[in-house]
Amino acid sequence: MRTNSNALGAPFIETQAKVLAHLTEKYAANRKVEADKVGEPIIWARGPEDAKKLVRAFMADPNTKIDFLSDLTAYDNKDGEDGDERFVLVYQLYSLELHTRIRVKCLLGEIQPAETLVDIWEGANWLEREVYDMFGIKFNGHPNLRRIMMDERFSGHPLRKEYPIKQREGFSDNIAFHLGANPLEVSTHVQISEESK
Repeated sequence: MRTNSNALGAPFIETQAKVLAHLTEKYAANRKVEADKVGEPIIWARGPEDAKKLVRAFMADPNTKIDFLSDLTAYDNKDGEDGDERFVLVYQLYSLELHTRIRVKCLLGEIQPAETLVDIWEGANWLEREVYDMFGIKFNGHPNLRRIMMDERFSGHPLRKEYPIKQREGFSDNIAFHLGANPLEVSTHVQISEESK
């Protein structure tokens, strides 16, 4: 039996359209509300404090019932395509009951901190640490904000647009590799040639 794939997605699209209409009606004052290519709503917070305020409001709102932080990420807005600030912080929110998504975006200046969501969702801990590690965005109130992916000795934040794509950072005090009974000597220090810079 063949099914129409558009028919299967119709309830989701309708529900997302209702959420988008609700956000536009209730939360759009001084905020931009839009939909992405698949109709999922995006709301632009007025700043980091407003982003956290929106998250709490969506949790209490019976028309959104947000109860899950799917993801928290950022991107470098150095080209200014999405506004005058350097970074865009992105919160991917989900309602397990309504099966709807809301994306909250927030512009941040280069040294402007965001507000932690760890006091709302413990799972935000590692997500915020990843954003800090990759972009250098700090989170006020985070219980343990330190690198999570890069070595503590690493300098810079590799997902910033000015970070050199070929830059490598070798550490002279790396622990030597021990592979098998007769390990080969392995140098863990990488020399950067002038050509690769």
